[in-house]
Amino acid sequence: MSELEDQKHIEALEALLRKPSKVTEQVEFPNWETLVSRSPRQEWSGPSSSPNKVLSFFRKPAGLTLVGGTSFAIAATILFVFIMRPETTSNEVSSSAVMEKKREILSPLSVSVSQVKGKVFIFPEGSVTKVPLVEKYQITSGDIITTELASQVDLQFETGSWLRINPQSEVIVQSLQKSDIGSYSQKFSVKKGKLFASVSKLSKDSEFIVQAGEHLTQVRGTIFSISYDGVMETVAVREGSVAFGDLILNAKQQAVVKQGESFPVIASQVSPKEDKELKAFYTQSILAKESLLYREHSRLELVRLEDGTEYRGVILGQSETHLHFQGMDGKIEIPIKNILETEKIR
Repeated sequence: MSELEDQKHIEALEALLRKPSKVTEQVEFPNWETLVSRSPRQEWSGPSSSPNKVLSFFRKPAGLTLVGGTSFAIAATILFVFIMRPETTSNEVSSSAVMEKKREILSPLSVSVSQVKGKVFIFPEGSVTKVPLVEKYQITSGDIITTELASQVDLQFETGSWLRINPQSEVIVQSLQKSDIGSYSQKFSVKKGKLFASVSKLSKDSEFIVQAGEHLTQVRGTIFSISYDGVMETVAVREGSVAFGDLILNAKQQAVVKQGESFPVIASQVSPKEDKELKAFYTQSILAKESLLYREHSRLELVRLEDGTEYRGVILGQSETHLHFQGMDGKIEIPIKNILETEKIR
């Protein structure tokens, strides 16, 4: 087909498109004068709970009514979104915070028996029958530990803390829990007797609390002792600080209070006898921790930093920037640039 024929074919098609169909020719449409003379009327679009009230001069097509109603609905939706958006965002943030808090998961904190001397018994949680306490026994919340004359028991915490229950004591383990976000809850109640504790430094959300009689002792990380005979309670500190009621006890200080009496305003100097016992406990706990590490890894090492700080434990490995180290208080990361030297202890 030539170019001229193509042009004629296109013109023929255009002529057909301009010609009205037979159906259209049979329909009589109103002229402009007729439309102008008509009064406005409400278009009815069938039963509806909330009909779109759109005025129209035309009986048909009803599509104009649909378009008008739809446009109004879209505009109203956009306006609603912009007005309500701040409140929705606030609600979403609040809901997110609640869900985040609910996401925290609690599990038992690992505390095992490290050493037993003499006759030491435990009433497992919910039991009225006491059984002999043995090494490697896992202590849980609700357990009650009792020691007889010339007997004691040492407890090792996965956090690196260490606790010793002295002879003729009764201690209730109220709470031993940890969360998946790194916080710890450690609570004890001394019904009678004495305990020593070496508590690793705690995070802001963690707690180590000992109750004796009416009084609470809260610890952030320290070496201390608590004794209680049913009438009088004595708290002594070797290192760090503890909150004994409203009184803060620092290193080498102690306080004594009777049941029913108010706390002393000023702490006193720790007695020589108590200081000696605290020092002995601390030394023995360090040696016990080293012995456990050596038993597990068959070696012990010393890491000395440029500022004079020393860490005793086991080197587990290293990355390009840090040394992975198992110390007396758990695993730590030591920057290699700060290390002066390392040596083998045994």
